[in-house]
Amino acid sequence: MGKPHIGEVDYLRVSGLITVVVIHAWGFYLLMPVNSPYSRIAKELGVNLLRFGRQIFMFITGLVLFYNYSGRKINLPRFFSRRLKNLAIPYIIWTALYLFLKRSSGMVNWTGFGGFLALWWQNVLNGNGYSHLYYILVAIQFYLIFPWLVVFFKPRRPGMTAEIITWLGLALYALYFYLLEVRQDLIWAAVAGTPLAGITGWFLLYKDRLIFSYFPYYLLGALAGLHLDSWRRWLQDHLEVVLAFLVLAAGLVASEYFYYYRHQGQPWALTISVFKPSIYLYSLAIITVLFQLSFYLERRGSLRWLVSPLAANSLGIYLLHPAVLFIFNSYFWKYMRLPGFLLAVLEPAAAVVISGAVSALLGSNRYTRFIIGEAGNLKNSFLLGKLQAVVKLPLGGKA
Repeated sequence: MGKPHIGEVDYLRVSGLITVVVIHAWGFYLLMPVNSPYSRIAKELGVNLLRFGRQIFMFITGLVLFYNYSGRKINLPRFFSRRLKNLAIPYIIWTALYLFLKRSSGMVNWTGFGGFLALWWQNVLNGNGYSHLYYILVAIQFYLIFPWLVVFFKPRRPGMTAEIITWLGLALYALYFYLLEVRQDLIWAAVAGTPLAGITGWFLLYKDRLIFSYFPYYLLGALAGLHLDSWRRWLQDHLEVVLAFLVLAAGLVASEYFYYYRHQGQPWALTISVFKPSIYLYSLAIITVLFQLSFYLERRGSLRWLVSPLAANSLGIYLLHPAVLFIFNSYFWKYMRLPGFLLAVLEPAAAVVISGAVSALLGSNRYTRFIIGEAGNLKNSFLLGKLQAVVKLPLGGKA
C-alpha cells in the first residue's frame, strides 16, 4: 500500500500466536490428574501469565490498519470484499468444520441437514463453533466499524490520549471483573423480573466476544500506528520503566493466583479472566516490552527465516491448531511414553509446525486458498522466496 512493512509486527504476531497455542495445549493437561502438585502449579501459573495472545492480536490489528489507512480515502467495497474473503469466509467454513469435529466426540449433535444448518448459523453468530473462534468474530466487528473510526480518531495529543485510554480501560475492566463477574449475583438481583433481564443475560453471556470489551487494545494499537516513529522512540526512552512495570504486573498476577485461587479457592474462570485489571496492566506491559524486543530482533534480522513463514501463516495456524491438538490428544496422547514436562513443550511445537505446514499447503493452491483466507494472500514462505531468487524464478501469484 505504498508504506514500508513494519517488520517487528511479524515477531509480535508470532509471539502472540505461540502463547495461544501453548495455552490451548496446556488446557488439556490441566484436566488430567498430576502426580506432582508443583507441576500443576507451574502449568496453572503459566496459563495465567501467557493469557495475552488475543490482546497482542488486537493491538496489532489497530496498529496495522491505522498505519496503512490513515490519511487515505478507503475504497469501501474493496475493503469489505477483502475482509469477507480473507476472514469472514474462512470463519464460516471453520465453524462448520469444528461442529463436525465436536460431533465426532459427542459434544454436539443435530438431526438432518436442516438441524445442522440451524446449529451452524447459530454458531456463526455467537462464535461458539470452537473455543478460539470468538476472536474472529471480534475482529470482524472491528473491521465493520474501522472505516468510520479512522475518520474520527485523529488525536492531536497522542501522549495524553494514550494515558486517557489506559485509565479508562482500567476502569472498564475493574467494572467488568468486580461487578459483572465477581458479583454477578447483584446484577441478576437488580434486573430479575424486569424487561432488562433478557438483554442482561445475553450481555453477560457474550461480553467476551463484543468489540466494546476490547476497545482499549485496539485504540492503543491505533495510536501506535498513527505515530509509529514516536512510539518507537518512546519505547527506547522508557524501556527500563516498562520492564520494571512488567515485573510488578507479573508479580501481581502471580500473587493473585496464589492468594485467591490456591489459598481462598476462587473459581478457575475468575482466576484466568482476561477482564481482570491485573491482566490488563500486565498485557499492556508485555506488549510494550515484546514490541521493543521485536524491533531489536528485526533490526538484527534474527530468526527472520522462522518468523516470516509463521507470521504469514498466522491466521491458518490459529484456525487449524485446535483441530491438530484435538486429534493429538484424542488418538495419540495415550500412546506417548514421554515425561509430562516434555510433552508440554513438544505438543504445542508440533501443533504449530503441523498447522503451519497445512496452512502453507492450502495457501499455495488457488482452489484451496479460500479456506485459510489471509494466509493464502501472502508470500507465505521466506525460504521459498530465497530459493526462487537463487534459481531466478518469479514468485507465483499476487500478494
